[in-house]
Amino acid sequence: MPSSNPIDKILHHVLSLSLAPLVGACGIDTDGFTTVACGSAGDTPYLAGVEPGDPADYIELRELLAPTGTGTRTLESVGVKCAGATDRPACEEKIAAAASSRGFSLGECIGSCPSHVLIVSTRDEVLVLDTRDEVRAWLGPVNTPADAVLAASLEDYSVRCDHPDEGGVRPAGDAYEVLATRHTKICDPVERTLYVLAVGEGGGVQELESEVIASESGVCIGRRPAGLQRTAGRGATRVGAYFADVAQLEAASVWAFEALGRELVQHRAPRPLVERARLAGRDEVRHARLMRRLSARYGGRWEPPRVEPRPVRSLEELAIDNAAEGCVRETYGALVGTWQGRCARDPLVRRVMTRIARDEVRHAKLSWALDAWLRPRLSPAERRRVEDARRAALAGIEEEARRGVDPALVAHAGVPDERASRALSRNFAEALAASGHQAGI
Repeated sequence: MPSSNPIDKILHHVLSLSLAPLVGACGIDTDGFTTVACGSAGDTPYLAGVEPGDPADYIELRELLAPTGTGTRTLESVGVKCAGATDRPACEEKIAAAASSRGFSLGECIGSCPSHVLIVSTRDEVLVLDTRDEVRAWLGPVNTPADAVLAASLEDYSVRCDHPDEGGVRPAGDAYEVLATRHTKICDPVERTLYVLAVGEGGGVQELESEVIASESGVCIGRRPAGLQRTAGRGATRVGAYFADVAQLEAASVWAFEALGRELVQHRAPRPLVERARLAGRDEVRHARLMRRLSARYGGRWEPPRVEPRPVRSLEELAIDNAAEGCVRETYGALVGTWQGRCARDPLVRRVMTRIARDEVRHAKLSWALDAWLRPRLSPAERRRVEDARRAALAGIEEEARRGVDPALVAHAGVPDERASRALSRNFAEALAASGHQAGI
């Protein structure tokens, strides 16, 4: 492992930010919501199951590809074109020629916002609906789950299809409740919020409940297993969601070390390495428990990790994973954990992170011991690929360091802010190079 002297110098930079204490709360219960099935293109359907106030023969949703409305593409359609028309060819020509220079958005819109129009044919009449108000008036009373999803989407909420934790609908008396998301911050850091929306019979949308869904925030504690399927940590506060994220990663690390121990046995690794891997897995069980407690303290709600079983990896695959997840991310995680143990405003967070960081230093040393055992058993080409993976992981940490960090995480969880993260990642890379653990050695 690299010398601790550069790390000790970095840790003397102490941040102090004062924020009001955060109050936790229970998370949103997503049970009882029916998941919205994706359409044929893999997107949320807006027309299937919709029952407008006035029945129509055919409904078509188009996206405008040009400001003038001359370029469009059909996203979805239901019904039969001009089924009730007395002059069907003329009706079909009207539909083909339907255009508008205006349009409305559906779902959340960030950055470039596509505009849509709705084409409706009823007998010989063809309507072009190109504003939200026109679509709301056309929809009429909300009578079906699809009506409720469309009404919520017209209010800039995203209802994710085939995603039971972030998109769904359920009846609520004479109305419906919709599970939807929306970005509440698009920088410093990116943050999404989950909502339970009440959609009334008249189409009005009201927020009933909300909780923060965590985004990536430089969470490096723990070794991630191959096959890990991440789900976002949740919480009534950003800090709770962050610790829920860390709790999931710590629990996933249990899987990682268990798999590593089995693979080392298969590859006839020295017994001390096998035992150290197994001991590290036991550490991670304790870490996950501690992180769950911290998450609950700040109103977080963690999700157990889902890991797809994988076959025993080759020595090269093992070395590549160890270089990225162990020598880089786990070693850096020990550094960040040490920082948090000194800088968090919450005394309990300081104690927990100091304890965990001490264990993570041992895990990092195991990673470098594995690297030393694996390296001589690889060909020159394989060793180059391992170094490429190490460099890519370092670049990933430097990229994460350039992201903004929520002040609440800085204050209460002790997470390094952007300036400190840049210094930590830079000095970390320099420490590895100075210790002879970089490419070309």
